[in-house]
Amino acid sequence: MDRLESDALPEQIITLTVRDEPGTLFLISSIFSNRGISMRSIQLREEPVLCNGILCTQLVIRFFGEEGRKKVIQRLLSRLDCVLESRESG
Repeated sequence: MDRLESDALPEQIITLTVRDEPGTLFLISSIFSNRGISMRSIQLREEPVLCNGILCTQLVIRFFGEEGRKKVIQRLLSRLDCVLESRESG
């Protein structure tokens, strides 16, 4: 059986602190979808937290791709109003 292309690419991890409001996940997934990148997993912290008086939650997104693509995705995510903080992981 042939290996999938994603098997040859390193796994990338981005951790986001986002506003806990309708449409946030749609905006984030659109960044990936518009660039043909499939998210391997999305972990959502169950309990929301207050950040500067705003109800927030933490997302951990895993995907396969080169380091350069990760930097582009992270830059685009940080421009979204719903994203309050973006950190590299792994």
